[in-house]
Amino acid sequence: MGRMVKPAMLVAMAAILLAFSACSNVEVPNLEEDVREEQIIPQGWQPLPLRVGLAPVRVALELDEKRYNVEDTQRWVLSPDEDRLNGGDGIHNQLLQLFRKYRMFEAVESIEGATPDSTREELQAAALRQGLDVVLMPTMKRQDVGYVDSNGAYGWNMFVWWMVSPIFSWWIADEDFDVNLHVDLRMYPTTRDIELASHRLQPPETVVRSLDDWDEGWNLFGIFSTPGHFDEDNWTRIGNLLMPIAENEAKKDALRYVTTDLAKESQSDSFLEGIRRRVALVVGVDGTGTPPLPLTRYAQQDAEAIAAQLLDAENDSIPEGALRSVIGPRATRRAVLSAASDLSNLARYNDDVYLVFSGVGTLDSNLKPAMVLAQPAGSKTIEMVTLEETVDALLKNRPRTITLVLDTSFVAPEDKRCVVDEATLAKLTEKNLKGSLFDALIKRCEDAGTRCIILSATDAKPGEAPMQAMEIEDLNHGLFTSYALEALNGEADVNRDHLVSYTEFQKYVNEKVTRIAQLEGKTQTGWFYASPDRKGFTLPSWRR
Repeated sequence: MGRMVKPAMLVAMAAILLAFSACSNVEVPNLEEDVREEQIIPQGWQPLPLRVGLAPVRVALELDEKRYNVEDTQRWVLSPDEDRLNGGDGIHNQLLQLFRKYRMFEAVESIEGATPDSTREELQAAALRQGLDVVLMPTMKRQDVGYVDSNGAYGWNMFVWWMVSPIFSWWIADEDFDVNLHVDLRMYPTTRDIELASHRLQPPETVVRSLDDWDEGWNLFGIFSTPGHFDEDNWTRIGNLLMPIAENEAKKDALRYVTTDLAKESQSDSFLEGIRRRVALVVGVDGTGTPPLPLTRYAQQDAEAIAAQLLDAENDSIPEGALRSVIGPRATRRAVLSAASDLSNLARYNDDVYLVFSGVGTLDSNLKPAMVLAQPAGSKTIEMVTLEETVDALLKNRPRTITLVLDTSFVAPEDKRCVVDEATLAKLTEKNLKGSLFDALIKRCEDAGTRCIILSATDAKPGEAPMQAMEIEDLNHGLFTSYALEALNGEADVNRDHLVSYTEFQKYVNEKVTRIAQLEGKTQTGWFYASPDRKGFTLPSWRR
């Protein structure tokens, strides 16, 4: 009679069988391989020209997140915690790395200082400060797993149990489970209260996988039962096995959406209008009256009034975060150029820029129109910055349109809003320039691919009788600014469509300025220019 096998040896043999048999039926997803084999990224793909701020993931589950076995349906909601959503390996970072790795956008960043509780307005304001174009808000709508049914291998499982080995029967995948991970993506511009696009990330078909008894969680009688008796721990185990597959499907759907539907939408006129930003630099400096500067009384007040109109306009307004006011003693050369450079990061191919100046104008040593700024104490030279320098700084990212609003004059030596001297004018006459000094500025803009609009109190035309940019005490404003504000407040809206176009503005302001100047015994006519395709350009009009 042979030697009996010791119990310890039986245990060891069982352990060896387990070690060689224990392998999950669930595959490990490989995103790179799927993207390549399914040809998700089109040939020659170029990132969408959008700078995207990705908000933290928030939760609005369609199934009650406080209940696990939903109405005894054997469907369990896996309530996500904050780490699962916005932790190091959470959904937020997975999406962030996905968009970066596959170059979906020009740039994609987390929104600085944002939390899941941040309001949409707070997210938009923070994204604007970062120089981003849009906010992408992900919301988790479903995260659950459910028992589907036996897949027909249950009989095979029992056969193996009775005829072969109970150990091997553990690894027969005889029951089907599904998993749902649905995330809503909604896109908003940083400066407007509209929704640009939306999409739900979910696979074309529900993810279903067959699991064995070991995958479902160890249970002594698991091979004889369905998972109806399972508790939260078992469902969490199943969810942890299946959720990476669902995440992989969501990522592929995100890539498909960006490269197809969103790529098409982002080229539409309505989308471009939706993300269009309007930014403004407002400069206002009164002349001190200390020679050689004239004394002005309303320039800073004019600039403040125009800034308020731009911010409060009912249509085509400037967001607060996209306006820089450099007024009074703060209006140094460094401050103006720094503000212009700062705004240029917000103003790109699709955006509109405003440069507003109320104050004393002059010509620099190269005979270029310049804005007189706040004067340093004791300085013997006039602090100034040319329009060309300021416009160049604003044009760095080649915005769609730049509009100059100028209540000043550059070639009227007797004007309160001009400090040019006769010697400089004589040099200008010697050069025998034809046309307006604004012509070179317009060409500079057009050469950069930016359409130009100029709304000026007077022309800058050498060799003719200069016109002043008058201040009217009864109006408490410069003459041009007073009627510019009236025009923008709706008085110029002839067709009452609640918009004020360039053409309507020009007609209203020019008629008013010319007539009032004549009543004062002076000559002043506004000077207006718009690129041919900007005649219908609408200005920030009416007031909220």
